[in-house]
Amino acid sequence: MDLGLKDKVALVTGASRGLGRAIATALAREGALLSICARSEAPLTAFAQSLEADGARVLAQAADVADHARMKAWVEATMHHFGGIDLLINNAGVANVGTLAELPEAVWQDSFAVNFFGPVNLARMVSPEIERRGGGAIINVASIYGREAGGPIAYNAAKAALISFTKMLARELAPKQIRVNAVAPGSILYPGGVWERVFHASPAFERDFISHDFPAGRLGTPDEVAYAVVMLASPRASWITGVSLPVDGAQGRSLI
Repeated sequence: MDLGLKDKVALVTGASRGLGRAIATALAREGALLSICARSEAPLTAFAQSLEADGARVLAQAADVADHARMKAWVEATMHHFGGIDLLINNAGVANVGTLAELPEAVWQDSFAVNFFGPVNLARMVSPEIERRGGGAIINVASIYGREAGGPIAYNAAKAALISFTKMLARELAPKQIRVNAVAPGSILYPGGVWERVFHASPAFERDFISHDFPAGRLGTPDEVAYAVVMLASPRASWITGVSLPVDGAQGRSLI
């Protein structure tokens, strides 16, 4: 099926590894023009070069989504390079483990700066450009631990706020033909990711975690999340907006 994404300009944050890398790769396969960012320059550049070797058109800039000035410069560079913006994928995220007493205010501020205010600021910057192009989509990568209790406390709070923002922004931007959705991944396994490190340190925990939390007997993969994002980005999903779509293999226990 032609998903209607050829030559659409897509911004993807946190694109050098994990979910962001898979999302950018999937969009490139659909013919989208990519503008990608991540904090670490070397892996981002290497990834951009691999995409270009496969025929994709890519602009890559090292930048932290919590840095408003750098995000503004990245958006402006994208406009200059590609002439417009059609899609925004807010993928970059951070999780800090600890109890309320263990996490200082700076950690809470960082969690919200990356997981919540980064997407808010980028949506504010790019939505007028998406409207100018006749409409498009904003997709926020949230978590099942924003839809229900679980995960690190600061991460959960920020992702819950992101899901709330997604719904409200979808209602605000619908008259401008901009759809706003969230995907809510469960635990995703990939090389170099947190779950690979945890499972390597404790095989017994891995067996227990999977047996209790995963009806399918495994964790998800980045590609499985990426193609949910691609589907929501596609104009074929024209009547889907304001949703928080779990991509979790039934790991989550929320009824809504």
